[in-house]
Amino acid sequence: MTIIVTKWVFRNKLDENGIVSRNKARILLAYACALDFKLFQMDVKSAFLNDFINEEVCVAQPSGFIDFKKPDHVYKLKKLYMVLNKHPKLGTGIKTVVYVDSDHAGDYVDENSTRGICTFIGCCLTTWFSKKQTALAISTTEAEYVSTRKARQQELWMKQALIDYEIRLDDVPIMCDNKGTIDLSKNPVQHSRTKHIEIRHHFLRDNVQKGHISIEKVSSIDNIANILTKPLKRESFNYLRLDLRMMKHIL
Repeated sequence: MTIIVTKWVFRNKLDENGIVSRNKARILLAYACALDFKLFQMDVKSAFLNDFINEEVCVAQPSGFIDFKKPDHVYKLKKLYMVLNKHPKLGTGIKTVVYVDSDHAGDYVDENSTRGICTFIGCCLTTWFSKKQTALAISTTEAEYVSTRKARQQELWMKQALIDYEIRLDDVPIMCDNKGTIDLSKNPVQHSRTKHIEIRHHFLRDNVQKGHISIEKVSSIDNIANILTKPLKRESFNYLRLDLRMMKHIL
């Protein structure tokens, strides 16, 4: 008799009300691509999926649903949904990086800034978004600072999601093209001139001082998040599009 353990494959992302907004399957697929795993897509209409199996296979009780009166008991498997024959190992050395950018006062109506964030696992773009900031920034440095704080939150969530696949990342660099933002996150002397910035945004500064994150300088030409925040020339747009690994015929 074979006993297999259970594992939640997808990481759920919750909204502000605690409701599942999406399943981050892209993270799992990016990890499989980075390690050159062989992927199989099972069609729900196929005869194999959800079919009855001939061998006797038992499933261990899933975490959170263990019967404490019978902790050693297992469930007999009647249908086969998915078999993962490769298990992720620790210390696989996958390069993960976050790009962040902000277009200061880019909105001509309310003059709010637009932030863009791109997250890569290996060579795969896993998360991205472009959104207007709710707070009005009085400088480019402040707009980038707020955007970088949001990128840090995205990075924390991604690291926690990867832990579910037994991948632990020590450092995920945040790439920013604004030197003032990088200096502001590292130099306490400048904080006397930033008292107007909401205290929640200094979450970024605290993480830098504790050594939990690193913010690195990237040129504006190579900052992939630029494509999400501002209009670009055709040459610059095509250059960044290639870095996003997008196919040409889609555009």
